[in-house]
Amino acid sequence: MTQPNTSSPKDASPDERRSRRLALPGVLVAIDAPQLAPKPWAVDALDINAGGLGLVLPEELPNGMRVELSFRLSEDIEFARLPAEVRHKWGSSGGVAFLEWPDHERLRLLEYLVQRFEDE
Repeated sequence: MTQPNTSSPKDASPDERRSRRLALPGVLVAIDAPQLAPKPWAVDALDINAGGLGLVLPEELPNGMRVELSFRLSEDIEFARLPAEVRHKWGSSGGVAFLEWPDHERLRLLEYLVQRFEDE
């Protein structure tokens, strides 16, 4: 008889925790952290899901830092100054989680993701 899995999602490896992500080649993201730098960084996006972005992160951004993100996914889908938090870093890349933002904006992202996944 097998034992039930009693580990929490927090105990899972990053690969086990991650939901399906969409690669974002060629998408630039402006990261604004005025407490660290007077101007936003422009970085490459790696991937996205409904909860956040994988990015090439500046070395200066520590885990837990709150930032604002601005990016364009298509001609019709653009987001400005979305609150986010740096959650993890691996070398020069890492992940940021979206924080509280208006439902209609999150819905636009979800619709975009669904459409892109259906197109694959």
